[in-house]
Amino acid sequence: MIQKINSNDLITYNQIIKNIDEHEVVTNELLEHPFYNYIKYVVNDLIVAILKYSVIYDRIEIDYIYVLPDYRHMKIGSKLVNYVIENNNENFNISLEVRASNFAAIKMYEKFQFKKLLIRKKYYGDEDAIIYMRGDMNE
Repeated sequence: MIQKINSNDLITYNQIIKNIDEHEVVTNELLEHPFYNYIKYVVNDLIVAILKYSVIYDRIEIDYIYVLPDYRHMKIGSKLVNYVIENNNENFNISLEVRASNFAAIKMYEKFQFKKLLIRKKYYGDEDAIIYMRGDMNE
């Protein structure tokens, strides 16, 4: 089940986010930020995946997505991305960045009609980042 994060989820959410960025901390103030959206995927009352996206006027940026290892290959990531797409119809352009070696994520994004926009060389130290866009790339 997909739900918005609330203040009761912050301890668990912040434990999960350490898998992506050890310095990231989500606070109650960030939950209230007008551009930021934090969602979770829950199985049996356990948060098993998280996604943060920003809505900035007519554009959405998927900032990160993380699915706990034991819950991967269950299409949870796809459900979260689909939620962002379906619940933000008025915002046509959606962008994101992914490690060039993250083939599973790339396959998922391309399934949702994201197109490769550009490559940021050595963005992750010794690894490139690929920028993807869904929508009109000319806007």
